[in-house]
Amino acid sequence: MSRASLALRVALLPVAVLAGVWLHGQSVSVAMTLMPVPDTGPLSIAVKISQGFLAATLNAALACYPLARLYGRVASGVATLIVVSVLAGALQAGSGAITDAALLLQVWSMACFAALLFGGIWLARRRAGDSAR
Repeated sequence: MSRASLALRVALLPVAVLAGVWLHGQSVSVAMTLMPVPDTGPLSIAVKISQGFLAATLNAALACYPLARLYGRVASGVATLIVVSVLAGALQAGSGAITDAALLLQVWSMACFAALLFGGIWLARRRAGDSAR
């Protein structure tokens, strides 16, 4: 790896993290638009669970390949920074009075986000034929 390539990767790190956080927010908005939660009824919890998984899937589908191509072996480290940033924002936003069901839904959403992002990066690196696993 040349010095210029390393310098570019380091310079783009804050941009990549901010883009990942922004993409997560947009994915949540798209999921909420595509799957509106009914006001009452037994399906409201199921729809919220599906919204978290859909947002994580959209985010992973859009972010994994570019991260794997740009950062290679250290893409998982960049993904960790993105997950920690999103988690910090979610903890700050949910610092008020929160019910057990809302906390469980937030944990589910973050777990799906992290698992699909890391899994997608692993698959993208493997598909690209990255020999240094």
